Amino acid sequence: MSKIIPLFPLQLVIFPGSQYPLHIFEPRYKTLVTESLERDTGFGIVAKFENKISDVCTYVKIVKVLKKYPNGESDIVVEGFHRYLIDGVTVHPIGYLVAEVEPHNDIPENDNNDLVIQMMILFERLLKRINYELPEEFWTNLSESKNKSFKIAEKAGLTLEQQQELLIKQSENERLKFLIEHLEFLEKKYSDEMTLKKLIMSDGYLNEKKG
Repeated sequence: MSKIIPLFPLQLVIFPGSQYPLHIFEPRYKTLVTESLERDTGFGIVAKFENKISDVCTYVKIVKVLKKYPNGESDIVVEGFHRYLIDGVTVHPIGYLVAEVEPHNDIPENDNNDLVIQMMILFERLLKRINYELPEEFWTNLSESKNKSFKIAEKAGLTLEQQQELLIKQSENERLKFLIEHLEFLEKKYSDEMTLKKLIMSDGYLNEKKG
């Protein structure tokens, strides 16, 4: 069933379950954030590539307001919940985009635990190689995640295009295969640990205790 939601285009991909800090400064998005807080509703964050937006967005809600500024700007934290396929886009009178969307869910399939194990071996080996210790909250959130691929993708050194490709996939097994191939590629391509560590660390996703 389709529904109408506001859209916030950014050069950013939010995965279901991910938390991300945003600084809100444009007037139209200050209004969008105010409306979302007052109505306890969310909006879609959609990846923007040059002058085009993707066909799949993630519905997010504001889970924390970090700071409000006198000029109406704010620092917030949003959390991704589920994905939508965008069927059509119009412009709200205030200036932000509004989209007609429908659910973009995974297709039913049997879990492949072997893929999870293979991905985790590669991921942990990569972290050990660059001597990078993730916070305890990351591992807690990972253990509680239904789709492990989305959590690992936060720290996998993916490009924006790769993140969006992963988001669009409607199979956890296919996402796991995608990450396994990517992590194997990183192992082979980067001999410089500092470059690899910078790639893994430059993500911006938050890992805080939920609930």
